[in-house]
Amino acid sequence: MAKLPDTPEGLGVDSHGNLYATLMHIGEVVRLKDDGSYDHIAWVPSKEESGKGDLIGLDLDKSGNIYVAYTGHSKHDFRKDLVDPFHPACRDATVTQSGVYKIDAKTRKVTPLATKAEGWPFCYPDDVAIDLSGNVYMTDLTYSGIWKISSDGKKVDLWSAHPLLNWSPKPYSGFPLGVNDLVLDKQQKNIYAVTDGDPTVLRIPIKDDGTAGEPVALTYGFSAFDGIELDDKGNIFVSEILLNQIWVLSPDGSHRILIANKESAPLDNNTSLVLKGDVLCTANLGFTHAKPEEADRTVVCMKGFPLPK
Repeated sequence: MAKLPDTPEGLGVDSHGNLYATLMHIGEVVRLKDDGSYDHIAWVPSKEESGKGDLIGLDLDKSGNIYVAYTGHSKHDFRKDLVDPFHPACRDATVTQSGVYKIDAKTRKVTPLATKAEGWPFCYPDDVAIDLSGNVYMTDLTYSGIWKISSDGKKVDLWSAHPLLNWSPKPYSGFPLGVNDLVLDKQQKNIYAVTDGDPTVLRIPIKDDGTAGEPVALTYGFSAFDGIELDDKGNIFVSEILLNQIWVLSPDGSHRILIANKESAPLDNNTSLVLKGDVLCTANLGFTHAKPEEADRTVVCMKGFPLPK
């Protein structure tokens, strides 16, 4: 378990098994060590702009480059915006740095891949997943949809804005929020995603031409999600941030097992999930605390949990 200077949100693992985390409020990316310490990797967008936005999801490509989702602060209050179905922060033209940033594996130089500054209408970039060709899939929590960004950032498409990625007029969770986190399957044939307004686990086929197929709802009956991961057998791990719970679902979503909660593990509004072999790690965002410094500010890892048969 790593204790950090700020609340972690996004997690990612490189090909060598190194674990990385985003520190949401200060905009720092760190590499976590097994002894609980960490190394600084980069500031996003820069150290001078620390605290001016939220650094959220993280993933790595096959070369070890890090990609992160960043949402710049608006003059509109963040927490009020999350419960306003009109999301005025989405329409704040003064916010220009929201988008995806790339951190070079060798130099650690930070460069914008695609942001609002280039005219892309991103609202709340939340999570990223990288395919083997280097394309970046980015969830947009309040837009709401999934964007697909080419490896050079020159081609940006709204990959899917299907109604299942959005919220209903009276969202079950009480939050008018859409798709939150996503992950690619091992075969690169499907994206699995979780939503918040009407909390659902979705499987979205990737067609042969790269476009999005019709989403398939695998399971309902949860509270707001904020994390998803797959194991080699296709089992689906999900985080319920407000209930401090982690579940594992069978590949078709028909069976579910609670593997961690506040009573059995030191969870504090757990978000992103990643697997390192048979070890599952989660980031404790501490979302419900009034101030980040009141949160646990930890990354917690566990093993030996049951799996669907």
